Parts: sequence; structure tokens; C-alpha cells
Amino acid sequence: MLTKLLEKIKSADFILVTISTVICSGISFIFSVYSKSLVPVKPLGIYSTCLLAQTYMNYAQFGVLNAYNRDYPQALGRKDYETANKLKNTAATFMLMVYLIIFVVFEAWVFFYYRGRVGADQYQAYYAFGYAMCPIMILLKSFDDMSNATVRMNGKYNYSAAIGFLRTIIAFGIGVAALNVVGYYGLYAMTMSSALLGIIMFRKNALKGVRLNFDFSYMKVMIIGGIPLLINSLIWTLVQSVDKFVILGFLTTEDLGVYSVPLMGFTTMVLVPQTISQVFYIKVSHLYGANKDEKQLLEKASYFTNITSVISGAACVCVFFIMPIFVQMFMPMYTDGTPATQILIIGVAIYSTTMLFGNIFSVLKLNKSLIANSVALCIFNVIFSTGLVVFVERSINMVAIGTGMSYALYSLLLMIKLSRKFNYSFLKLFANSWLPLLAIVIPGVLYYMLIENIYVAAALALFTIVLVCGILTKLIFFRR
Repeated sequence: MLTKLLEKIKSADFILVTISTVICSGISFIFSVYSKSLVPVKPLGIYSTCLLAQTYMNYAQFGVLNAYNRDYPQALGRKDYETANKLKNTAATFMLMVYLIIFVVFEAWVFFYYRGRVGADQYQAYYAFGYAMCPIMILLKSFDDMSNATVRMNGKYNYSAAIGFLRTIIAFGIGVAALNVVGYYGLYAMTMSSALLGIIMFRKNALKGVRLNFDFSYMKVMIIGGIPLLINSLIWTLVQSVDKFVILGFLTTEDLGVYSVPLMGFTTMVLVPQTISQVFYIKVSHLYGANKDEKQLLEKASYFTNITSVISGAACVCVFFIMPIFVQMFMPMYTDGTPATQILIIGVAIYSTTMLFGNIFSVLKLNKSLIANSVALCIFNVIFSTGLVVFVERSINMVAIGTGMSYALYSLLLMIKLSRKFNYSFLKLFANSWLPLLAIVIPGVLYYMLIENIYVAAALALFTIVLVCGILTKLIFFRR
């Protein structure tokens, strides 16, 4: 009986990984809430601005890590362990080399640019410290991400879940202590300590045996193979940055600080489906690497998507109702961000149901389609977010509506393109993705609309229009 129980636990790996990730994210969420009870709006806006620089530093790896995450599990699926090890060694060597160069160059820039400003202005000191931390944080986080992904791609999902939980608990303690001692400067402590602990704890199962491999010809091959994925990821980062750039361009740094609450809602909402999709992405990569069957790949992806949709719907309703209460109780300085949070949650929930559909383009190496999809999302986000702010109202609520609409349209676009590309039923894709979520979310949101918020009503109406227009587009322009 014990053996059977252990086997069942092992077979439920994605559930354990998801539970661990949710708990860890909950701890990070608590840290974020706690930090907002101590750090005022403007310094938090500076923190968000500095993190934008860190986000774009990630692309200095020129797609090598993207190629590794795509090709390593497929090599394991073919049982080609020599290629798998070569991929790991080359990726680790390239990232170490590039990020060390960035560290030296960027720290020199911070030193010379802020040399005479730090003592004169407290806010300039905040900027200088934040930018100085960026190359250190991205170096640690890149190797942490690689280590965690390697452990999962090797099939040790439960080990990844356990380590993720343990290191988050320790990092949380370090972060809280740092916040209480140094205030704003402690905002960076939890992320840095978590990444460092991850590298140390995953080292035995992910990085043990890794050797420096300065095979520049193979690095070139990985760069060429990973560049399309990198470009797609960069476009995604631009999409996720559009709302922040719109706020910085048309509103204020304080508004960006308040918008950190909607971003918390975004992160919370997308967490569960994103985690499930990451695990299923590895599984379908193994599956496709073993048999190269596109039909089976789509069937499996649809099945996993159905699971994701139901969980996303439940998560959306929970976050939708809990966030306003939570903000009022624990972050009273940030209550202006509550309506934008609820608006954004709806659009992200719809998008989250089709995450795995987007990953199919990566698995099949349909690079042009992958990039085209992301460009479309970026265009949607720029048009809607900027347009609503400029022509309707200069507020973060309009930014949230525009961002949510763009994600919903992108989700619909994925289903239409997959349906056409593989001669697969659009209605089946819709039934496995949007339908379960909408069946859960719409009653909950309608109830909330009757008792509370006009912005939510406007957002739901816009998303309903998007849905109807999308279905009509499918029926009129994409008929066979």
C-alpha cells in the first residue's frame, strides 16, 4: 500500500509542483504586501522602474537559454544524453561569460552617472542602488531559473517543489529582516537571497558535472536556434511593459507605485495556470520528441488546457473577491489600485487558459508564427492601453482595461491560428479553454457587478464584445 501511495504521489507531480508554487507565491505575496505597509508609493514606483532595467538585461543571453529550455527535454525524450549534456555545458558557459561582462559595464555606468547625485537627493540614491542591483540579480536569477528548469526537465518535479518551498521560506525571513532594518533597500533582499539559495540547493541535481565549454561554433548554433524564441520573449516583455511605459509617459511615478497592486493581482492570477503550463510544456515536449505526432500533441494539449481552465476560473473568482478586502486591510496607501486590479484579473484569466496553446508553436519550432503572435499582442496592448488613456481617461483603470483586452484578443488569435494550421476544431479548442473558465467567472463577476463596481461592469462588457467579434471573425473570415 505504501508503494502504491508513493507511486500515486509521483504520478501527481504537476499537482505537487503547482501546490508548492502557489504556496511560494503566497509567501512572496505576503512579502509584497508587507513591503507596501512600510515603503511609500513613490519609492515603490522607483523600485518598479529599476526592475524594468533588470527585465531587459535578461536578453543579453541572446536566446541560448531559450534554446536550452526547448531542446534539452527533447534530447532527453530521444535518450540522446550526450547532446543534452553539451547543451547544458554550453548554455552555462555562455551565460556566465555574458553576465559577468554586463556586471562590470553596468556597475561602472552607475558609479559614474550617479557619483555626484547620491548624497544630494534621497530618491537619486534609491535609483542608483536599484540599478546597481540589477546585473547581480539577473545573474543569480538566470542560473536559478536554469537550475530549476533542469531539475524539472530531468523529471524531478517533486524535488523541485520541495526545494522551492524551503528556499522561499528562508528568503522570506531574510527579506522581512532587511525591510525592517533598511526600508526601501530591503525590497531587493528576498529576490536575491531566493535565487542564491536556489542555485546552491539545486546544484547537485542540476549543475553538478557542468564543465566550461567555450565551443563558440556550438554557441552560435544555439544562438541561431534560440533567437526566434528570444525575440518572441522580448516582444512578450514589451507587452508586459507597455502598461508601465504608458503610466510613466502619461501619468506619474506615484501612479506606477499604485499600479504595483494590479501587477500583484496579475502575478497572483497567472501563477497557477502558468505553473501547470510549464509542467505540461515539458511533458508535451517529451511526448513530441519521442514520436513526432502533431495530432497526439494537440489532443494532449487540449486535455491539459481543460484542466488549466477550470483551475484558472476558480482562481480568478477567488482573487477577484479577495484582493479589494486585502488591499483595504493591509495596504491602505494603495487602495486606488483596487479597480484596476479587478479589471486586469479578468483579461489575464481568459488569456491564461490558452498558455499551452501558445507553447505548441514553440514545441513545433513554428518560429514565424510564434513571433507573429507576440507582435500582434504587443500591437493590441499599445493600441488599447494608449488609446483609452489618451481618449477616455488618464487613469490606471484605463491602462488595466486596455491590457486585459489585449490579452483576451491574443488568446482568441491563438485558437484561430491553431484551428487553421492543423485543421483542428475551433469549437473544441474553445470548449477546452475559454468555456470552463467563463462558466465559472461570469456568474461570480455578475454578482459582484450588482453590488459594487462600475469599472468591472465596463471591463466585462468590453471582453464580451471581444468574444462576440472574435467568434464572428472566425465564422465569417476563416470558414473552410
